[in-house]
Amino acid sequence: MDIQKKIISLPSIRKLIQNNKLLPKKSLGQNFILDLNITNKIAKLAQCSHKDIIEIGPGLGSLTRSMFIEGARSIIAIEKDKRSINCLSGLKDICGDKLILINGDALKFPLDNFAPFPKSIIGNLPYNISTRLLTFWLRQIHYNHFIFIENITITIQKELADRIVSLNGNKKYGRLSVFIDLLSDTQQLLELTPSAFYPEPKVFSSVISIHPLKKPRYEVNLKTFEKITMLAFGQRRKMLRTSLKTIGGSELLKKAEIDETIRPENLSTKDFCNLSNAYDHF
Repeated sequence: MDIQKKIISLPSIRKLIQNNKLLPKKSLGQNFILDLNITNKIAKLAQCSHKDIIEIGPGLGSLTRSMFIEGARSIIAIEKDKRSINCLSGLKDICGDKLILINGDALKFPLDNFAPFPKSIIGNLPYNISTRLLTFWLRQIHYNHFIFIENITITIQKELADRIVSLNGNKKYGRLSVFIDLLSDTQQLLELTPSAFYPEPKVFSSVISIHPLKKPRYEVNLKTFEKITMLAFGQRRKMLRTSLKTIGGSELLKKAEIDETIRPENLSTKDFCNLSNAYDHF
């Protein structure tokens, strides 16, 4: 019997929960997807066939199963909850060395630990650390060019996904929007209702694809860019001449040929790069 057929024959995720009397931990942001039809769809959207993958927060392994069914070559699964690791033992027995289980915090595992493989990151992220994980990964990819991550496909809170893909002029547009736009191409792939999860969250979720660029979209010093956007969006309701007062204010904006009365949500990623470059030569 091949791996796919063996995986399909495993007890259902719901049965795993019942057999192990496993209650999701709110402190870990655990919301499990029980329906393999949904995780199969996510695995197909992630195009994980013949890929080496880092999976973040496999939980009870529904998406892990789907990725192997879809033809993933190997998966390194990082899971903080020891109980979940124990529940993945049946899948590990089937997949052997193709599945590596790591009991730990994904925020404590730099991507260079896995260089030059794997090539994709996939996962159902805990809402409370989604932003930190994304910026953590993209900074590493930017500063360590030997790290090759082809794609990041994650399930996150819809409100966060909307912020990531929003354009300037939108109320949801902010520091995270420009940071991710500078370093990647993004696309929302799928919306999930609360009923897709156990326990049901109070919000909708989105599956989003983030494709890291080989170099930033525009030439800029990333540290300067982050400093400028932090100051600008730290007082987003104020004009830029006020929010940037400590680093030059009106004079800096004049040098960058940007209207000093404009607010940060009206600047594009390119505008912020121009402003950052002006500051570096101010």
